[in-house]
Amino acid sequence: MRKQTRYREIDKRIITEGEELDFSLYSANDTKDAVYLFFKSGTPIDGNLKVTLRSIEKLYIDENDYASYQNYLNSHLQHIASRNDISTEEKAAIVYEKATEVMNQMFHDPEALGNVQAIQPLVGGFIDIVLHDRGAVESLMQITAHDYYTHTHSINVSIYTISLGSFLGISGDELTTLGTAAVLHDIGKSKVNYKIINKNGRLNDEEFEEMKRHPAEGHAIALALGITDQRILSGIRHHHERLSGGGYPDDIKGVKISKFARIIGVCDVFDALSTKRSYKNPMSSFEALSLMKREFKEHLDMNMVNSFIKMLQKQEREK
Repeated sequence: MRKQTRYREIDKRIITEGEELDFSLYSANDTKDAVYLFFKSGTPIDGNLKVTLRSIEKLYIDENDYASYQNYLNSHLQHIASRNDISTEEKAAIVYEKATEVMNQMFHDPEALGNVQAIQPLVGGFIDIVLHDRGAVESLMQITAHDYYTHTHSINVSIYTISLGSFLGISGDELTTLGTAAVLHDIGKSKVNYKIINKNGRLNDEEFEEMKRHPAEGHAIALALGITDQRILSGIRHHHERLSGGGYPDDIKGVKISKFARIIGVCDVFDALSTKRSYKNPMSSFEALSLMKREFKEHLDMNMVNSFIKMLQKQEREK
């Protein structure tokens, strides 16, 4: 018996004019009880097809072509992020959805080189949105996950970090490196007992001691993956160090904590406070930043916190 073809819905907004797809596209009839070939692989995408796509409600691919579709999406993510025919909100949602998928894979198999390589287009996509769209930070903040999960937390922190880094004047390859460090900052949690990671409530002292292993574990994973850039390594290892000392894993303080680690540390705390946990409701941006200013003076770099506030105020003025 012939195996029935299975189809996956895809986002039609990612189809780019002038490209040649190596997978076919399908649509459904009006009653949605049958799928038909809409566009054959190997045919260049022209303006006429893009116009026709506007009238197509849903677009599908053969499930067997999913790997090809993923490769296409990865290679075009930055181009999608810089397109003018897609709103900032839509671009943010496309990149965030892809980032969620990639980070899920990363935390399931943190030592797979392919998963690390898949991060780069995501970082580039977020950077393009931040650099080319007014109000981008606000749009990105609106689509960040409101419930705290390790993989979405890493994405949220990378968004805030890239935005803050850009506001501070970091650009080019350095901003890409900073974004990469932020995406990977919690990768060591993949080595912590999943019951502790997913605990429905606050950690006890013993559990917290195990959780404190994650920066050093993340540093070890990064080294095993061949990452040698000290800025990335310090961002991963030292984002929980405190300016006055007493942080972990190395109890360093002051100028020994790198700029990358300071930026990521601020963004890490902000996201932890402003997302919902099983034992607390999320704080508003104002509440979170007020608490950080009031109670984290010995912990965080207040110059970075003040810059974060100014960044948000600038976005508010440009709305």
